Amino acid sequence: MKKLLNILIYLIFAVTAVVLVYFWMAKDERVGTLLVWGYIVLALGIVLLLLTPLFNIASNPKMLRKMAVSIGFIVVLFGLAFLLSSGDQTISTAMKPDPPKAQTLKIIDTGLIATYFLLAIALLSVLGGSVLASIRNR
Repeated sequence: MKKLLNILIYLIFAVTAVVLVYFWMAKDERVGTLLVWGYIVLALGIVLLLLTPLFNIASNPKMLRKMAVSIGFIVVLFGLAFLLSSGDQTISTAMKPDPPKAQTLKIIDTGLIATYFLLAIALLSVLGGSVLASIRNR
């Protein structure tokens, strides 16, 4: 299994290198190709993120509960971010000849707010971990 994953990683790296060289050689004409490859890699990462724990569930059924709690946490986080997002236009978007729709702005706001939440959680985890480590080492 580990050998297969290593081969997959090297394959993704090689295809990414080819796509990047292809993009740099053609300049701005092939932005779509780079974006499509980015979407493919993102989708592949999400699929692998969700499927990899399934291999371990057979040997450790308690892992299913942990996975469900993690997925539930992510759903709650993005739900809260969606509820907090306004979707209002800013001055720069309102002045464009073809401003984005309110739903598009709401999705963008949701992504930004979720990113802020995740950044805060990461920073608090690092700080909390270092404080806990210093308390335990006394």
